[in-house]
Amino acid sequence: MDRPSPPRAAGRVTVVTAPVRRRGGTWWISPVGALALVVPITLLLTARLDDNAFRLFYRSPKSVTGETLLLIAVTVLVLGATAAVTASLAPSGKRRLVRTPGVVPRRLYSAGQALFWLTMVGYLLYFAVGASNGLRPADVFNAVFSQSNYSGDLKEQLSGVAGITTLTQVGIAFVIVATYLLLQGRDRRLAAQLGFVFFLSLLRSFIASERLALVEVSVPVIVVLVLAGGRSLRRGKRAAARLAPLVLAPLLFLLFAAFEFSRSWQFFKTRTDESFPVFALIRLAGYYATSYNNGQLHLVHDPYPGRMPLDSIAAFWSAPGIAQLGLYDRLSAPAPVTAQNVLERFGNPEFNNPGGVTTPFVDFGLLGGFLFFVLCGVVIGLLYRGFVDGSPMGALLYPMVVTGLFDLPRYLYWTQGRVVPAVVCLVAVALYVGRPVGVSRQPLPRRRFPAPPAAVGNRVPEAVR
Repeated sequence: MDRPSPPRAAGRVTVVTAPVRRRGGTWWISPVGALALVVPITLLLTARLDDNAFRLFYRSPKSVTGETLLLIAVTVLVLGATAAVTASLAPSGKRRLVRTPGVVPRRLYSAGQALFWLTMVGYLLYFAVGASNGLRPADVFNAVFSQSNYSGDLKEQLSGVAGITTLTQVGIAFVIVATYLLLQGRDRRLAAQLGFVFFLSLLRSFIASERLALVEVSVPVIVVLVLAGGRSLRRGKRAAARLAPLVLAPLLFLLFAAFEFSRSWQFFKTRTDESFPVFALIRLAGYYATSYNNGQLHLVHDPYPGRMPLDSIAAFWSAPGIAQLGLYDRLSAPAPVTAQNVLERFGNPEFNNPGGVTTPFVDFGLLGGFLFFVLCGVVIGLLYRGFVDGSPMGALLYPMVVTGLFDLPRYLYWTQGRVVPAVVCLVAVALYVGRPVGVSRQPLPRRRFPAPPAAVGNRVPEAVR
């Protein structure tokens, strides 16, 4: 049945849309799927490693108990179930990030350009701070060509300024917007900008020993591409989207090994009998096993009377102004001796991930920790619903959520100050793009992007935003 002609107002087009059948996303980028890829295998690995293995490989006694591992497993089930139920019950939004497939929304394109230049300002300030601290291009070239960056000197020289150099994190928002735009049509300029942001992230991740800088721009792009591939009319693309973890997991290991070669391997190659591939595999497993172990240490030693929540709201305490005032130290009770330098006393500071699942239980207790993850599940479920439906808020924010799901065994990514610039920008873009707009005075930014076609058959033209 043809849709009725849309009613017209002066200078504006009112879009009439028919109910859309709900579609899901590819299984492994859903909240349950992402958690299932990482948590069970890392929990099983940690449970199987005994105290001797911990001491031999990670120079730390094994402290995590079976009860704590069970708590982590139950918590992840609660988080996944809450997200899944919320996503299934949430209503579909009426607005779409991209209304007409193949037509680039003008507002989204303009927002993408603004995000790119904000990112460039952030990196300019980032490297300017490094130069003021004595960083020279020769130091970077030497570290790259010698493949030796274990000392951490470059990282110290690139110590950022809160609220200023964090503008580099706007790059996360840019790559998400750019990926959606490039899926609608080719744009060499935009593709070059995307590649340049990836290059800067790669450079930063190497010289500052900050692998996460590369991960947090890569994962959202992959998530958006997988959703698009899973809905392709081509069977091969749909199969590739479903089976992508079989390829991405080995690539992840190779990337991790490449970074470890220039970091820890330069120190340990004369102190171990293991080959480099085995060493890299042990290190990769250790980042997860020691995270669960550190979570146990924090559960035992960190809670004390008068302590205020810390890592669960880390973005607040590290915000510009609040961090400089030392507000947490002023408001929270002083830590007793047993809670100071926990990893130095009972673990290994080299593996310092606190464990993301246990963090809210340290901050809020048993009941508060479960409530925290229930609330997280509700928010994640709503964003996932919006993501698969194509609503602006969900489509832009959920790809970042997946980064946190994959990193949850190691630490609580979503509450870190580093995500705030990207989240603020993406929310602003979602609100900007989602506003109703008239068709007048809305030219496309590039001639090569065609204007919306006239109504043909039962298709109704939508306004270019």
